[in-house]
Amino acid sequence: MKILIISATAKENDLLSGLKINKGVLVGGIGSFKHEVDALVTGVGAVPTTFFLTRFIEQYQLVINIGVAGSFSPNYSVGSVVCVKEDSFGDSGIDDRGVFKSLSEINLLAKEEFPFHGDTLLNPWLGNDFNYLVIPLVKGVTLSTVSGSAESIRKIKERWNADIETMESASVFYVCNLMGVKFICLRAISNMVEPRDRSKWELDRATSNLTAEVVNFINSIQ
Repeated sequence: MKILIISATAKENDLLSGLKINKGVLVGGIGSFKHEVDALVTGVGAVPTTFFLTRFIEQYQLVINIGVAGSFSPNYSVGSVVCVKEDSFGDSGIDDRGVFKSLSEINLLAKEEFPFHGDTLLNPWLGNDFNYLVIPLVKGVTLSTVSGSAESIRKIKERWNADIETMESASVFYVCNLMGVKFICLRAISNMVEPRDRSKWELDRATSNLTAEVVNFINSIQ
């Protein structure tokens, strides 16, 4: 099987340690796996992720999106690894006099306009295709501006009721569903979503745990 591991930054993929990495350029043959595994670093955010993933996706049978995430929930603590089962573009909509309204709420997106279900994107391959997963399945929200103040956090939690936030995962859901390519999004919690305090972030621990889970996952693929 040809597998593509995609991350926003090289630091989020320890399998790239020591290699010279350029954004948007495939790195072939990483790791020691029974499958053919390449890696791609896109740059941060949904737009570059969408562009570079679309550019290369047809070469692969499976896309693994990896990276760190912020957790809204005490159930998913710093250092833990989760799998995103559903996601949304959390800031795609309008501000109606201080009230956020999503694209489906203002009829700019049909209620069942593929690949969306309302404003939600799902991974239809979870379950039967990845039934050997033993990590928690969570609800994500993808934002262009991550939450860093009490008010912004409150609004996101009330609107989306998500477990974690990222800056890219929904774009992977979007592209892979449209292209019909199996995918999975694995994220390690680097910080709790709270008023911004980088001193509490544990990026090294998160990426180390993430890499171990990615290796286990690939080695479990038949």
